[in-house]
Amino acid sequence: MKALSKWSFKKSSLLETVEYYCWILPALLLVLVFLIIPTFHTIYLSLNEKVVFSENKYTQAILMEIKTKTGAVLSRYDQLKRAPGWEEAVQAVSARDGIEILISDLSEDMTIKDAAQMLVMTALKTVRTQGRNQKFVGLKNYAAMLKDKAMLSAFKNNLIWLVVFTAITVIMGLLIASLADRAKWSTTAKTIIFLPMAISGVASGVIWNFMYFKDVKTGTVNALLNLLPIPGFEGIAFLGRPDLVNSALIAAGVWMQVGFCTVIFSAALKAVPVELIEMARIEGATNLQIFRKIEIPIILPTVVVVVTQMIIWVLKVFDIIYTLTKGGPFNSSEVVANRMYMTAFNENNFQYASAMAVVLFIAVLPVLFLNIKNMAYEESVRE
Repeated sequence: MKALSKWSFKKSSLLETVEYYCWILPALLLVLVFLIIPTFHTIYLSLNEKVVFSENKYTQAILMEIKTKTGAVLSRYDQLKRAPGWEEAVQAVSARDGIEILISDLSEDMTIKDAAQMLVMTALKTVRTQGRNQKFVGLKNYAAMLKDKAMLSAFKNNLIWLVVFTAITVIMGLLIASLADRAKWSTTAKTIIFLPMAISGVASGVIWNFMYFKDVKTGTVNALLNLLPIPGFEGIAFLGRPDLVNSALIAAGVWMQVGFCTVIFSAALKAVPVELIEMARIEGATNLQIFRKIEIPIILPTVVVVVTQMIIWVLKVFDIIYTLTKGGPFNSSEVVANRMYMTAFNENNFQYASAMAVVLFIAVLPVLFLNIKNMAYEESVRE
């Protein structure tokens, strides 16, 4: 009887374990398919380089081979078969990239340039049939970023966004939440401020494109500036000037995200015990002192959460940049996410773009860990 009871307990425990894993299996599959596998594939791509076949590259290689073997100095327009050692030169150049080309395919009237074109076409055909369109290069793509002017500009602009945008949104959100909660029309005010959050990034970009339009009759910002007594004012091209474009984009970003900060801070401030505030007022504390000494320390975990959320938003900011400037003028408003998109889909270089994605992923990880740690701390305090 005792053995039967023990077997029943083991069977029940096993069924509970199976049931538990059956419940979480769909979530695990989703994480595997949409997060883990793409992440490792992106890392793998970042360690490879796209194989590019250039006519100029093959032309120079053939000329160099002929010069090395025979000492003859030729031009790309000289006929190939009249060049000394041409056959060995073509075979040596084609062997480097594993191209199989028949010498009989090269006609008498072909120039060295024509032969290079045939090598390119043969190489492309080989790639299509064998799928050898990339090669392993290790950390070359990551090292290339340190010499890429567009990427250096993107890193610099992301840092500017990180400091300026985060500071403005958090401070403005905190002040607006604190002041709005003291007004009778606080709900209406917070609804208006939160409204941009309901608009997509692309739609916000279109709105701000009209706002920054240079024509004083169309652009809202220039129309307002035109009301000031500025002699000879004809409008400012905010999105066309490298010295102003980042400030203009950050202003648009703040308009989009300050509502989120306001709503979160407002909810946190309402959770501050009323008894503490009343006791402070009895002791003669001013509103500013209550805000600094009581409310801020209590909602500090919420401040950390909002700051991390804004940092994550900044690191992956893309839609407002792409819609308004596409990183211009002259890469002055470039950010990592936009550079990654342009490299992948405009330049068709997914290997280099994958390296940018990995850098972005690594930059986000510490912020995510900080957020998780803060949430765990809040849970422990509640318990």
